[in-house]
Amino acid sequence: MRRLQSLTSQTAEVQEAISTGKTLARPGDDPVAFARAATLHRALGGGEVQRRTIDAAATRLSASESAIKAIADIAVRAKELALAGRNAALNSSDRAAMAAEVRELLASARGLAEARDADGQALFAGAAAAPSYGDAADGLVAWAGLGGPPEIAIAGRRMATGLTGPEVFGETAPLPPADPNADPGAAAPPPPPRERNLFDSLAHLAASLEEPRPAIFDAGMDDAISAMDGHIDRLATAQARLGARAARLEAETSRLDASQLAIKTDLSRLEDTDMTDAIARLDRLSTILKAAQASFARVSRLSLWDEMR
Repeated sequence: MRRLQSLTSQTAEVQEAISTGKTLARPGDDPVAFARAATLHRALGGGEVQRRTIDAAATRLSASESAIKAIADIAVRAKELALAGRNAALNSSDRAAMAAEVRELLASARGLAEARDADGQALFAGAAAAPSYGDAADGLVAWAGLGGPPEIAIAGRRMATGLTGPEVFGETAPLPPADPNADPGAAAPPPPPRERNLFDSLAHLAASLEEPRPAIFDAGMDDAISAMDGHIDRLATAQARLGARAARLEAETSRLDASQLAIKTDLSRLEDTDMTDAIARLDRLSTILKAAQASFARVSRLSLWDEMR
């Protein structure tokens, strides 16, 4: 009876291993292997969480790159208009039409600067909520963000998943103070060149194109062309920085995929059923069980009355 019970139990275990595909159903099956498998499962779960974090960061970087590329095209077009508007052969109507186009470019750039990621977070507002930019009291465009963009841990180091507005579009220097000794009736001198963010530079370009005073027009256009060159370079640098971060994420993704594959391979060795061996063992146990049952049936029928008959 004990032999039959043991064979029946072994057969049931093999059948369960075949049906579930797992050999470790409970800690008692193999305590050491079960503990190792639990550790690998935790590592696998942690890797999945990290992979989702990397995917979200890559999506944010991709959205930032797309927005910056579109704004870089706007800056290039604005420089083309500035160079064309510098031509002395143009009249005021031609320049007014160019100024109108520059203002449309400014509106498009302001809209792209408010781009958001898949989670609805503003791309260029740092840690703050939208909007990224607002209109200041002096008529200039001011960054409305705060702090830096979200960060993730990559290979033990923190990496920002985006850029702030000032890093991409620059910052506007304060207006120079008014000269208290200036003659109110004198002709206005050309404004000195100063740093402006991209949006203020576009507004300055539009105003310069419509400037009727030759000296101020010349100074304003030279300042605008120089500013557009600086913004184009800054936007190219921003794209390069985002591209480098995206490459880091791609490399980390490859490393993580390889690590996850190794963990799954180890888990398979510990937990998965070797079907060939299990089926052969089941056939062997079934044969032995049938033979044991037949022997038991014959032994259980033996008695003196049978022999007497």
